[in-house]
Amino acid sequence: MKLKNSSKLLLLISLLFTGVFSATTYWIGIKHSEMLSSENSNNWSNIDIVLEHLANNYVDSLEIEKLSENSINNILKDLDPHSSYIPANQRQRLNESLVGHFGGIGIRFMIYNDTLTVVDVIDGGPSESVNINKRDRIITIDDENVAGINLTNEDVLKKLKGVVGSAVKLSILKPNKNIEIKNIIRGSIPLKSIPAFTMLKNEIGYIKISSFSNSTHIEFKKALNILIKKGMKSLILDLRFNGGGYLHQAINVADEFLKKNKLIVYTEGAHSKKRTFFSRSEGLFENGKLIILVNSSTASASEIVSGAIQDNDRGLILGRRTFGKGLVQQPLLLPDSSELRITTSRYYTPSGKCIQKPYGDTIDYDNDLFERIESGELTQIDSLKNNKFRGGILPNIYSPIDTSKYNDQVNEIIYTRKWRDFCFNYYEKYPISNFENVKEFYYNFKVQNNEVRKYLKKINKDIAVFDNNTINDLEWSLKIELSSYYYSDQSRYIISTFKDSDVKIALLELEK
Repeated sequence: MKLKNSSKLLLLISLLFTGVFSATTYWIGIKHSEMLSSENSNNWSNIDIVLEHLANNYVDSLEIEKLSENSINNILKDLDPHSSYIPANQRQRLNESLVGHFGGIGIRFMIYNDTLTVVDVIDGGPSESVNINKRDRIITIDDENVAGINLTNEDVLKKLKGVVGSAVKLSILKPNKNIEIKNIIRGSIPLKSIPAFTMLKNEIGYIKISSFSNSTHIEFKKALNILIKKGMKSLILDLRFNGGGYLHQAINVADEFLKKNKLIVYTEGAHSKKRTFFSRSEGLFENGKLIILVNSSTASASEIVSGAIQDNDRGLILGRRTFGKGLVQQPLLLPDSSELRITTSRYYTPSGKCIQKPYGDTIDYDNDLFERIESGELTQIDSLKNNKFRGGILPNIYSPIDTSKYNDQVNEIIYTRKWRDFCFNYYEKYPISNFENVKEFYYNFKVQNNEVRKYLKKINKDIAVFDNNTINDLEWSLKIELSSYYYSDQSRYIISTFKDSDVKIALLELEK
């Protein structure tokens, strides 16, 4: 089934809904380089000499720092697609998802009608301790006005994040129009790599891992233990849209499924000796049925887990061919606190396969996902029968993308800021959920007072061209968004599983 150009673009946006996708596998730990100085200038390379000479003799003033960064990036671009340079001013932010925490006040926010609005408050966090609640508006930060000034998310993060233990002063406009002053001490805010886990039905559990950070294995064991106590005998592990993370965390997660002394992965490079990693201690879930969900954005550390399970015949892989990233990076901390991440080895699945997809001068590496859409690989199983190596892990059970989700009329509406504001506006009108939990909400919630149809009129849409199925799809999108407001961000993932075609196929397979 071929998709129209507009559908292809919206499909790609939805495939990459988590933001800028980055496939990563890292060795933990950072090496430190030595500073160059005039005392050891005999050891300088030509690049060092050229930069020094330009800095002191060029006809115009130069930004040597920028020139140096460009030089490094020009060296890396001819190596492989995953070696990279991270400037000092970006390193901390980009590493937060790997470290698993940051210094902040513990809220989830949105900029609604040009006002910084609290959407959720982290349990036990600094904001909860001073009685900041959902729907509060933040008017000033450290006595600086932040309302009605075209504030961006980046602006907010710069103002609210900070060193753990540092103070920040907020003025809060409450829903009852009272203004309260809050003095908050920033705390360590966890970035969870497992956004959702639940029992789907009977004895079948579900866990979603979004990345492999320093805390993933601890989070994973906690989720497993909770579900096992609830009677879980089968598990759906969702690794879709998981771009990777730390190698050792992927190994630890795979270890929970495998009996002792099973090969999980091995790594090797021209300057890196072969290292093999076997399952060690008794895992928490060595015997139950297991299905892993994957897609084209399942990469790197996620592929290590998938490959270990598949090659050891421990479970089934369901979905589409994975990203195809079989390279391992090691970070090098430079003197100015910037970071160099270079590929030091390839990793191989237990069967000896490196799943790295082809790259090089004649290959448009970044266009790969578009090519998968064009070729029909995401919608037609026959497209996978080509024997040419294209990288990635092939699923045991192919599940095509449900193209019914990519209705042009729907997608042109829901992927906009106006729609997001409409969803929150609905929540403001009806701030109390009448249902005890997400499951009750899913089965019983109905959109009130034809609010979706009213919204379509407001944005000058001709309602006559929207059939009932399209209206239902818009109401479903509203329902997902509202679940995250009424309950927690985890609810968004849980409620989505009820209509998820991959999950439906996995449930049928597990119930055989």
